[in-house]
Amino acid sequence: MDSGLTDSPKQLKDYMKFHHINGVMLVNDKKDRSRPIVVTNKETSNKSQIVKTDQLFPIASLQKIMTSTAIYQLQKQKQLDWNTPLSKYFPQVPGSKSITIRELMNHTSGLINNARPSKPLKNQQEQIAYMLKYIKYDHIHTWDYQDIDYELLAAIISRLRNTTYNNYVQNNFAEPLRLRKIKDFPEVFQSEVPQPVVNNANWHKVTVTTSSDFGAGNLFMSPNDYWKFVYDRILKDPKMINKYAHQAQHQEVAYFGGVYFKGNVIRADGSIPGYNCCFVANYKTKRMIMLFSNNINYFTLKIAADHILHDYMGVGLF
Repeated sequence: MDSGLTDSPKQLKDYMKFHHINGVMLVNDKKDRSRPIVVTNKETSNKSQIVKTDQLFPIASLQKIMTSTAIYQLQKQKQLDWNTPLSKYFPQVPGSKSITIRELMNHTSGLINNARPSKPLKNQQEQIAYMLKYIKYDHIHTWDYQDIDYELLAAIISRLRNTTYNNYVQNNFAEPLRLRKIKDFPEVFQSEVPQPVVNNANWHKVTVTTSSDFGAGNLFMSPNDYWKFVYDRILKDPKMINKYAHQAQHQEVAYFGGVYFKGNVIRADGSIPGYNCCFVANYKTKRMIMLFSNNINYFTLKIAADHILHDYMGVGLF
């Protein structure tokens, strides 16, 4: 489907305008896959609501692939493997003896935690305590998209490396890749983030959501830096992504390590009140498109991602 690639920025711009999407898309071309072309559409005249590629944005569940990459690094260092039981690190979690790292990575652990605090959690200690307090186990190891799986993976990373999860991210991803715009939620001022255009979102909801999505949505990154992470750390590591693809193909839902798989294409979506984002990439050709918006809902995000899949990646719906 590369034939339409040279016209894709204009087509993407037209799509955003037609569907009134306030935000940015990043897309690469054949000449230089590593550097994105930026497509911007403005549906507001309020400067504080304009989405910029060098401005912090809550990446929500797009963070899961960062957490899974850290787990993969620990696996390569033989500190754990896919079959390691959760009970090795958190024996107090119900069902932990029958839950493996693999099941956390592919959302088949049977664990549930949909609780939200009334006010933002202040630090990792509070995040882990809150996570463990409200965790439930349904004994059914089938697909269920639950943030708790990646919250536990983040806590395992912290425990194995004897540092906070966010320190691990900074030392192993941000510094080596020279990511300059990446912060944990307590470090972010409201003025650093494009304000949501929708009326049903406010900063309190944003901080409560991000603070309780430890390892699964607590980070804010610029679109430029997130692009660099995925391109340089994910797409340039075929061994890792092929291992993930192998794991995903045996699942009820083709998902592993924070991304969905279909053929050579991976996809991830992120959504919190007022902010939605996604990326779609062909991990063989390194062709990629990302979308960051602050005026659409999750349903509109899914439609946009499906459009990208069909019109630019040449694959059917996930």
